[in-house]
Amino acid sequence: MSEDLLIGSKADLSVLCAGALRRSLSDAVTAFHQRTGSGVLIKLDTAGGITKRVTSGERADLLASSCDQLELLAGQGLVLGGVHAVGEARMALGVRKGEAALDISSLEKLIAVLRAAPLIVRGDPAGGGTGGIHLQKMFERLGLAEETASRTMLRVGGYNVMKEVAEGRVDFAMTQSTEIVPVPGLEIGAYLPDEVQLVTAYGLGLMPSANTTAQEFLTFATSADARGFYAAAGFAV
Repeated sequence: MSEDLLIGSKADLSVLCAGALRRSLSDAVTAFHQRTGSGVLIKLDTAGGITKRVTSGERADLLASSCDQLELLAGQGLVLGGVHAVGEARMALGVRKGEAALDISSLEKLIAVLRAAPLIVRGDPAGGGTGGIHLQKMFERLGLAEETASRTMLRVGGYNVMKEVAEGRVDFAMTQSTEIVPVPGLEIGAYLPDEVQLVTAYGLGLMPSANTTAQEFLTFATSADARGFYAAAGFAV
């Protein structure tokens, strides 16, 4: 998954952004652009994809990714000034708004729902997305990976997973909460049971190549004024 979004007429700074932060970062960038006139180029990828791109030599001013991946890059000198956490995402089941949510309040009920589903859409673990990797491990742990393989559709990035629900090809899908809320027409139907839940902290970090505008944006995007952007996108802040 790779997609570029330019907010403003030109890029005064560039950001490599994980899909879980797509909505919140876009909202923060838009507000920053309105306040300062600075344009921002957002390059979207999975958290794992960002790490691969950066360690392969790609450079940006700012990284927006899972805190564990940012810490990994910081250890290699590719993030300077620390990792600035902005919120936590949880694994959830997404449905179209107004539709009755399936009961996955226990592990047994979740397994029953997955066994009954005619088609399962989830993140492709090979794409490096946090949710996709976690769900692959969950399906293997529950003994469902082979059983459901013939009716499983893989998509790179949680946003693309949830588009399948929004466009009516499946009734539900699972990914991180912050990749459900931003998709028009969808809502969180339920969170995964504690036994298979994953809570992931996300944050921002400056690359050594960061310019002054990136430093100004980081200050804004981690301020109290920006907290609402993350909450509105499904983060616990």
